[in-house]
Amino acid sequence: MKRVAMISVHECPLASSEGKERGGINVYTFELSKALARLGWQVDAFTRIQDDVNPRIVAVNENFRVIHLPNGPHTRLSKKDILANIPEFTKALAPYITRYDVIHAQYYLSGVVANQFPTPWVMTFHTLGLMKQLVARGSIEDPEERISLERKLASNAYTIITASDAGREYLAAMYDAKPENMVTIPPGVDTTLFHPIDKATAKRHIHADPNHRVVLAVGRIDPVKGFDVLLVALKMLIKKNPDLTDRVCLWIVGGDVEQDKALWSRELKKLDMLRNMLNLTATVRFVTAQSQEELPYYYNAADVLVMPSHYESFGMVALEAIACGTPVIATDVTGISSVLKDLPGSHIVSANNPIALSAEIAHVLDKQHSPSVMPLNNFTWDAVAKRVAKVYKAAVL
Repeated sequence: MKRVAMISVHECPLASSEGKERGGINVYTFELSKALARLGWQVDAFTRIQDDVNPRIVAVNENFRVIHLPNGPHTRLSKKDILANIPEFTKALAPYITRYDVIHAQYYLSGVVANQFPTPWVMTFHTLGLMKQLVARGSIEDPEERISLERKLASNAYTIITASDAGREYLAAMYDAKPENMVTIPPGVDTTLFHPIDKATAKRHIHADPNHRVVLAVGRIDPVKGFDVLLVALKMLIKKNPDLTDRVCLWIVGGDVEQDKALWSRELKKLDMLRNMLNLTATVRFVTAQSQEELPYYYNAADVLVMPSHYESFGMVALEAIACGTPVIATDVTGISSVLKDLPGSHIVSANNPIALSAEIAHVLDKQHSPSVMPLNNFTWDAVAKRVAKVYKAAVL
């Protein structure tokens, strides 16, 4: 049996069940690991300890475990502090590492760990510091060393797995990564979980007004997500279509809004301020991040999912919405845009363009839409795992 060490230092694959920070890397690592286990790989996913409540080793199934290792204080930390404590994590991982055939590092922080060992290792960046800084105009709070570390990892990894061809181009042009050392394998979607649900049932489940047209956005509250542009687009939509004033609402799912407002992130506070300035307080709802099990209800309650990103390495939420039969609007800078352009019910607009985005939302809401699920056979996690396993085997040979 082949063994892989899946390293995801800062995001725990068990985030939904352990109450940790949730995002695309959690889902990617967890679902890919489960699919690899089904193929017969022994998968151990290593992540940092974030509390003193949950067990240190969790057996997800016979072939897949999640192992928590020390990395600074046992609490949530900034990426800067996580990076500063990487030596502690690396030291704790060292006694395990000789039993694995290959290492798969998720995000550059994990790549820094993988780069310390002689075991062949594969890199998935998920996002790139240079791209985030470019689109966010310096508002990203990343460690200063991030870009130089990413450049080193791009040179040292046996293979880089990118989510899209655009990611390959960015790495080749901006990080001097060799094209022959990169392979594009898009993420997957669990079609047994994400599927059409009766809209009225879904709305009741999430406590949405049955008479509202729901515009949905899902993702981490981050400047690169473009949620500020979406707020402006929504205001323009209502101005041009006054009949929608009391009939349309925007749900932004992903912010930690259950805590006191004083503890909200800087970006969430900025969006809240913009919501008030645009007089959209009653029209825009911030919703805390949801588990994978809850998200299908949100997608099915929505009339459209909007992904207004300034930069997105892929955009897994779009695949999840498509699997539920929900129309998707995404910007042309998202990695998934090359996939969406070939799928009916998907719409591509230019980034940072609230006028175009507003018009596209109006167009989708004006159409009578019946859920229509497109074949996603190439995007099941089992299909993704088979392609990733080929990369592992090539690294081991």
